[in-house]
Amino acid sequence: MPVENSQKLRIGISLSGGGAKGIAHLGVLQALEEIGFKPQVISGVSAGAIIGALYADGKSPKEICQFFKESSFFKFVKIVVPKKGVMSTERFYNLLDGFLTAKTFEELQMPLTINATELIEGKNVYFNSGSLVDKIVASSSVPIFLTPKEMEGKVYVDGGIFCNMPAKVIRQDCDILFGVHVNPIVTEGSIDGMMDVMERVYHLAIQSSTVSEKRACDVVIEPVEARNYGMFDISKTQEIFDIGYRAAMVKLHQPEVQKKLELIKAQW
Repeated sequence: MPVENSQKLRIGISLSGGGAKGIAHLGVLQALEEIGFKPQVISGVSAGAIIGALYADGKSPKEICQFFKESSFFKFVKIVVPKKGVMSTERFYNLLDGFLTAKTFEELQMPLTINATELIEGKNVYFNSGSLVDKIVASSSVPIFLTPKEMEGKVYVDGGIFCNMPAKVIRQDCDILFGVHVNPIVTEGSIDGMMDVMERVYHLAIQSSTVSEKRACDVVIEPVEARNYGMFDISKTQEIFDIGYRAAMVKLHQPEVQKKLELIKAQW
């Protein structure tokens, strides 16, 4: 199902948060490229902001996957005395800064919008210009787990609190918009330990924010198998990548989805 005149047809993708489950975004991006739907406009939050930025920087899904394989989560976060968060983002910042070619949004190879939560005023904020890495860290600073990011006198945490799949913000810029939601809420078999409780509460709290965002998309892909992995399960990178790839291929080859995409192309 290749797309003709892909330089004219604006294909967008919105990537949700989800911690290590966000690696499934890479499998989805790989599948989209293989069938000729390479995104040209990107939005993302938290894990989706990280992967969206690396992809917009010109790196391939497989190259980004390799980056995660070689960079254990505990290499780029460190335990600190609990004040505002359990782990510091300093190493995380340095690792991203070293891997990204672009230092600003303007230097990226395609438009990117990411969002974070401004903690003091309690509001959602979108970023699409200026310095890049600090905004990614702000978008990815999961409350309690990671220390908040302070920028210009304001304090930011994970944007998923208010909007865990920022699709509507780029809808007008896209002829076809895909949404990828990697942390659907399902019944848990067991919850063991404090970290499991904290992660479950966090996911339940942000779930409702995706409902209206999904409606803004033409196709939503949810790699349900990713639910079996924890927020920091970075050691399972290849498995999670493959889950995203399979979920995308199944969804994109459904007759009703193919018909919908063909209809959009025809109307365009």
